[in-house]
Amino acid sequence: MRLRSDGVTWQEVDGELVLLDLNTSKYLTTNAAGTLLAQTLADGATEDDLVAALVRTYEIDESVARADTANFLAELREQDLLRD
Repeated sequence: MRLRSDGVTWQEVDGELVLLDLNTSKYLTTNAAGTLLAQTLADGATEDDLVAALVRTYEIDESVARADTANFLAELREQDLLRD
């Protein structure tokens, strides 16, 4: 899966990411962990890749990383920002 690239722009500001859907004028902001996930998705990644990135970067338990990843992906899908 990867972030939708058509009609979407994003900018990192102070470690946080702001994604803007130019078609709907809706935006999504992320914290540092969301920024890491979005950057990983920009080139294409599996859910397991995203979980591993969180575990490696933040040294958190895999179950916590998996739950956080699932929530992040659900938000991206709700905003139509993700391409599977």
